[in-house]
This record gives sequence, structure tokens and C-alpha cells, in this order.
Amino acid sequence: MLGKILGGGELGQWASFVTPAFFEVMPRRALWRQVKALAGAARDHHLHARVVAEQQELLARSRLDVVLLGPGDAANAKPASQLEAVSPDARAARVVELYFLQLAHGEHALLDLRHQAFSVEPALCWRPASWIVRWDPSFIAALRQLYSGFYRDDATTFRAGLDALHLSHAEAVFRRHFGEGQRQVRFEVKHFVATFHEVFVRCRDAGTRLHPDFLPLGLYLASLYDHLERLGVAVDVAAAFDKASVLAQPLTA
Repeated sequence: MLGKILGGGELGQWASFVTPAFFEVMPRRALWRQVKALAGAARDHHLHARVVAEQQELLARSRLDVVLLGPGDAANAKPASQLEAVSPDARAARVVELYFLQLAHGEHALLDLRHQAFSVEPALCWRPASWIVRWDPSFIAALRQLYSGFYRDDATTFRAGLDALHLSHAEAVFRRHFGEGQRQVRFEVKHFVATFHEVFVRCRDAGTRLHPDFLPLGLYLASLYDHLERLGVAVDVAAAFDKASVLAQPLTA
């Protein structure tokens, strides 16, 4: 259903993480506005160019080893003697670092982290589709609290993020999803879908409503999980969060 609303194609297919319970906890008018915003942004070439430029600057300043290419960009060629293969482990770590880095900065994010959006030319190059979100300030602030509280072992901040997102009743789900073994995480799409479904059910049973930005966040996560499941390697997610946080610090000064 949601795939049809989003217009099918590449963007629509990544709505598969949404289970029927999602529509019971999402205000329909807010959902419709979010869907229209995502679909409109995907067709806005000027917005895409501007956000790509913003994220290129972010990546350059953060020194994360990923090259973001716009629609007309070509990767820089290097002599064969200078080429270095990017291993699946290194690729997976960089993609997770990119996931956290985008969440940590600015009001926009490019949501396409699919396997096919990346290539080695010879650096790890990223050419995402024009899936763009402009985060609601209150939502992204709460999400940053949630991640920071968990990975820095700050229960007060973690719970403040949950509370701001109206997810306090799902704390156990998130802790189980994040898990204890954040140094060796294997990403499976079915696990991600099951976790989101459980969150939706908890919200439904508690009579709460989700923020509409959970839709683009879900699309962002779905593309990340798909990519990492294809790579088939374990990722040190805690280290990726720490690295993205360190890279981010000069940007906030």
C-alpha cells in the first residue's frame, strides 16, 4: 500500500518494513504530508543538488573516507599502483559511520544507503538516489538523544530521547534491538522488520502515535540493513558511532 502511495519504483519498494500496525499508530494526515514531502523531494532536482553539495561539504570537513558523487560527477581516477581495495569489513564500517554522521548534522539527510548506491572507483564512492528528508527539529533532537544515551551508557539521556519520541513503553524493545554485543553486529533485514513491527504494536496497545519522521527514518534504516546484510560481515557499531561523533565535533564548534 505505502509503496503505491510513494509512487512505486525504487522509493516505494523500501516501504516493505511497514507492517499493518504502522497505520494504526501513525496519524493519517501527518503520514500523507510526509509521503507527499518525500515524493516531492525525490522529483526536485534543485533540492537534490543543494543537499548533495551540503553533504559533500559535511563529508569533506568530517574526513570520513566516503566520496559523495552528484548526478554529473565522475570519480577521480588514480594510477593502478595507488589503488587500494576496500574490503567488505571496511565498507560496512564506513557505511554505518555515514549513517550516524548524517543523523548528527543538519536538517537534511540523503536516505539511500543501498548496496547499489556505492562503488569503488577506487575510493568508496556514494551516488545515492534523490531520496531526501528534512527532519523535524524536535524529532532529530530526540533521536540524537536516544543514540547518544545508549552508546555512551547514559540511561537518563537515553530515556529522555525515548520519552520525547513517545516510546518509553518500548524501552525494552530498543534495548533488546541494540543489544549488548555492539562490537560484533550482523545486520538482518528480517530482524529489523520484526523490531519495527514490535514497536508499532507497543505503540498501538499503549494508544500512542508516532511522529511522521519515523517513515523516512525507517526507509533510511531499511536501505542500511539491506546493504549490510548483502556484505555479510559483522560491524563494530559502537566504534562507528564513536568515530562519527569524533568526526562531528569540529563541525559543532
